[in-house]
Amino acid sequence: MKKAKDSSGEGRGLFLAVLAAAALGLEGISAKLAYAGGANILSILAIRFLAAGIFFWGSLIVFPLDWKLNLGTMVRLTVLALGGQATTILLLFHAFERIPATVAMLFFYLYPVIVSLLATVFLKETLTRAKIGALVLAFTGLAVILGVPTGNLEIWGIVTALLAACTNGIYMVCQTGLLKTIEPRVFNAYATLIIGVAYFILAIVTGTFSLAFNSQAILAIATLSLICTLLAYTAVAWSLKYIGASRAAIISTLEPVVTAVLGFLILGERLHPIQLLGGALILAGVTVQQVLTSKDGSEGHGYGIIKQ
Repeated sequence: MKKAKDSSGEGRGLFLAVLAAAALGLEGISAKLAYAGGANILSILAIRFLAAGIFFWGSLIVFPLDWKLNLGTMVRLTVLALGGQATTILLLFHAFERIPATVAMLFFYLYPVIVSLLATVFLKETLTRAKIGALVLAFTGLAVILGVPTGNLEIWGIVTALLAACTNGIYMVCQTGLLKTIEPRVFNAYATLIIGVAYFILAIVTGTFSLAFNSQAILAIATLSLICTLLAYTAVAWSLKYIGASRAAIISTLEPVVTAVLGFLILGERLHPIQLLGGALILAGVTVQQVLTSKDGSEGHGYGIIKQ
């Protein structure tokens, strides 16, 4: 009976991790559409996270949960939200300004490696051969899709992209730890509101907050709030609880595949045949991880799964 429950939880975790990757794959496309519609970075981020925070808190009212946190937990969550997620996004956008976005993303997607190493040390997740093989295949696929860095690249662009990978890796591992005691909706309600308020204050202080954008930007920001934040962050949190940080991070490498396909379908960007090979390698990495893990049964599940 216990084995059946574990299998059911793992299936949910895998589905939610893939769903999160698909939802976050819309992020780059929606951001481009918002920029084209006249919105600036800090205004987009402030509205995106404040709106998502309102929805998360609204869900706590409609479907009540105990949302009160003790002071220590509140401090840890605040530091994690600002020092992890908010800082990651700003570092990545800073990298976009200095080096090509595809190159920045290639360096950024080293974070599954960081997550796997940190999870092994701090969360006691096993670093199996399945994970190592999956990471190699996935990163090779990313290099194919995004392009191997060539030419002269500004060092600070590379540094900020790598720092973004580090902060995002730390965020995922620490989030997994906090989710042992905090329900995902409560975690996301606090985190998105804290991040949204921080971005709003930063936009006001820098004088860049503006609502002067068109309907295209409104729809794009709504997509960022509802799909790339509300849906994606919910799926990420539950996948972390069900299958752990390292496996969820490896599955997240599907995001660039989704972005490349949506860029072709929505923005008319070219989808090179070689990118299909890269997507196949990433899918192979995710599949290898799952198949080998299922065979040896050595992979631990996530932590603190809340019974429904």
